[in-house]
Amino acid sequence: MDNICIFEDGIYENFLPLTYSRPIFELRCGFKNLREKIEFFFPEATLYVLMRDYLKSLFSEGNLFLKEPIRGDMLFINGRLIMKERPEIKEEGVYYFNNEIALIYIKEKTLNEISISGYGDIEKLIKKGLKEFKISNVKLIRYPWDIINENSNEIKREFSIYCAKKSINSIDIDIKGDKKLVFIGKGVEAEKNIVFDVRNGPIYIGDNTDVRAFSRIAGPTYIGKNCLIKSGRIQECSIGNVCKIGGEIEESIFHGCSNKQHYGFVGHSYLGEWVNLGAGTSNSDLKDTYGTIKYKISGKILDSGQQFFGCVIGDNAKSSIGTMIYTGKKIGFAAHIHGTISEDVPSFCMWAKSIGSEPSELFFDSAITTYSRAAERRGVILTKEYEEMMKKIFELTKDERNSCGVSSNKFSLR
Repeated sequence: MDNICIFEDGIYENFLPLTYSRPIFELRCGFKNLREKIEFFFPEATLYVLMRDYLKSLFSEGNLFLKEPIRGDMLFINGRLIMKERPEIKEEGVYYFNNEIALIYIKEKTLNEISISGYGDIEKLIKKGLKEFKISNVKLIRYPWDIINENSNEIKREFSIYCAKKSINSIDIDIKGDKKLVFIGKGVEAEKNIVFDVRNGPIYIGDNTDVRAFSRIAGPTYIGKNCLIKSGRIQECSIGNVCKIGGEIEESIFHGCSNKQHYGFVGHSYLGEWVNLGAGTSNSDLKDTYGTIKYKISGKILDSGQQFFGCVIGDNAKSSIGTMIYTGKKIGFAAHIHGTISEDVPSFCMWAKSIGSEPSELFFDSAITTYSRAAERRGVILTKEYEEMMKKIFELTKDERNSCGVSSNKFSLR
């Protein structure tokens, strides 16, 4: 394959607030994000990406479509695809999975007859009248629970790829199961009284991660580089680089630079970057009735069909001590939450309804200051590009705050 292009479609809205601050193909599942999984199978191809305009400066990395003609054929790949094997596509056409576009293969001559510059231009390819095919051997995510449900499978699959011929380093831990299913990176520190349980799947610990005493980690679990595991009970999770984890987490995904250091439970949930959960913060992932969990998308209530599903927390969100989050709730980008959260929380707001305070807008300058302080603690400096992205998200989410009755008054706890 000469070229590949990973593109977003309108379904990214189903994954808000996570996708306010990243293209959908930057969501992580298992060891890698969806873009990296696709790239793995096309090491020789030139990569292009199509995404929303305001994300380009942070995520394009020079891979945007250029105005000059492109040499060679092109495989367009839906960014919602969890790629597990290289597709054998040889005939020009549109390839559908469950009536959704998964792949489009275009010959060089056809490609250069069409002007492609943005993620909305995929429609031009459909209108070209290409031959249509149906495929069944792919995984195309549509809702947040799809990616959470697939996480354990991806950890197992990617462990077999990246760790098949590597052995465990000599650290003093109690391993339940086959030791070959444990990978320990360079510079990892581990205190005594730690249990790794790999009877249901492998465990990967990234370089320079510190695992403290009385932690129990059950596979399949991936933990990235430079993390701190503070006496945690971790089961079937994917944790990005530079995270601090304590308490109990189960079947959840954390992007990088997020903290849940203290006691409390997070289950069947997806957390973005720069999230900080105060001591005692917990979410529910199971209804008292054991029924399926409802989730709101674009103002409509959907039945997820899931008996277990927790919460979705956008980048830069913060919770105070003792915060409790009901099943199937989402916490917006840069939202600050207090008390009991029994409804969705919009982006850029201070939310403490359950303890008698009026929801208030988080002023943009305050959001920038908070991010800068948190980032500097990890050696990260606020860039112009990131600030511009935050400003755009602030503007995009104004209606979201208005519809929830968020006040422009300064926030105060009563």
